[in-house]
Amino acid sequence: MPTEESNNKVKKQYETGHAKLLESLDRLIAAAQTLDQARLDPPADLTVAALQARHANGTALQESVGNARAGWRTIALVRATGIGKFAPLAVEAVAALEARGASPETLKDARSYVRKLHGKRAKPKAGDNPETPELDESEKGVSASQQSAAAQLTTMNELLDFLEAQPLYAQVRTAKLTIPAMRTFVEGTQTDHTASITAAASLTAARNERNKDFYLDPDNICDLAKRYKALVKGVYGANSPEFKMVNEINFIKIKP
Repeated sequence: MPTEESNNKVKKQYETGHAKLLESLDRLIAAAQTLDQARLDPPADLTVAALQARHANGTALQESVGNARAGWRTIALVRATGIGKFAPLAVEAVAALEARGASPETLKDARSYVRKLHGKRAKPKAGDNPETPELDESEKGVSASQQSAAAQLTTMNELLDFLEAQPLYAQVRTAKLTIPAMRTFVEGTQTDHTASITAAASLTAARNERNKDFYLDPDNICDLAKRYKALVKGVYGANSPEFKMVNEINFIKIKP
């Protein structure tokens, strides 16, 4: 399932296209106001007033997307800042354990969590052995680059559980390196992570509502504009300047 980060990278490429559609609708309304409405005799949903109402509604939907995107970016940045402190904090904590005389075996285990937070592995990942074509040994490996927010939170909590189980670590008095202080920090970042997921869902919902109005509903803006052009063509003729004026206004359906 795509993360909200990857989703955002894909979606942001198309945000300007949605704004351009509203601009096209604004141009169509301006053109419509120059035409003889009595001669056109448009249906209720193609009157100038109806088109203006659709533009106002579309603008509100687009603004909702912008607000939701801004909210997601804010909390996502807070979350990223917190997670970015995990690896340095882990390094300091393991150094504090080493300073208290922990055994090499204990330190090796502790440093394995630090490597995971840094996206490194103790041994190179197994490659595919050409002598065993029926097997792909590389597929048996687990990715060392466990850099997603969820993976980083899991690894940090595992490190804290490990350190708490070491009697020597109870001697650590540095405020930010105590188990309670580090747990409070990680729990706060977990809260930010959950808020980021919620914000991403709100952004997706706002985009869905906007996309339905712009492209997907039976009376979507793109199809409405197509009908308006057909109305002008039918009344004024395919070669008329009136039709050419509205027909040159592009409404491009973007695949949501």
